Amino acid sequence: TLPAFLRQYPELELILCSSDSVEDIILQGYDCVIRAGRIDDSTTLVARPLASFNWVIAASPTYIERYGSPENLDDLQKHHAVGYLNHRTGRTIDWFFTREGKDYAIRVQETLVVDDTDAYIQAGIQGLGLIRVASYLVAPYLHSGALVTCMDNHSYDLPLALVYPQNRFLPPAVRAFYDWCKTALSQPAPLR
Repeated sequence: TLPAFLRQYPELELILCSSDSVEDIILQGYDCVIRAGRIDDSTTLVARPLASFNWVIAASPTYIERYGSPENLDDLQKHHAVGYLNHRTGRTIDWFFTREGKDYAIRVQETLVVDDTDAYIQAGIQGLGLIRVASYLVAPYLHSGALVTCMDNHSYDLPLALVYPQNRFLPPAVRAFYDWCKTALSQPAPLR
């Protein structure tokens, strides 16, 4: 657990920022960040793999009762979806899928667009449309029945990595944090 890590390394100052924005970690002076998604090749950053998690399509039981459950990718175009605004691009995020080893994106019919993860999940729970979300974020809602998954055979895995500036040696504190993250994320949990 994080409290155990901090007890083990009481001299560390750990600053946790949760954001969907992609910060310039060198400019911001961060020792490291955890990033989800594929990391572009970089001459200034090193990405060390930690784990991967999958994305699921989910909806409320009320939505499914009203509109039915999509069965395949073509069905998605006939459904309402909640869009998620990417601040970096100013556009909503495409829904990615893998078929026969190739990644491709689908634009869905968005009836509502939000820019906050909690609002996105709540919109799904309220029956405002399908959502595509990291499974670990909605695990409690799936377990309680507030959300159900759709099209389970179309999940999409995304890597999680610890990223740090390349021109720096790996400080012992960052190494300890990386080792802890790697161990914590390898435990059975709703991340997979």
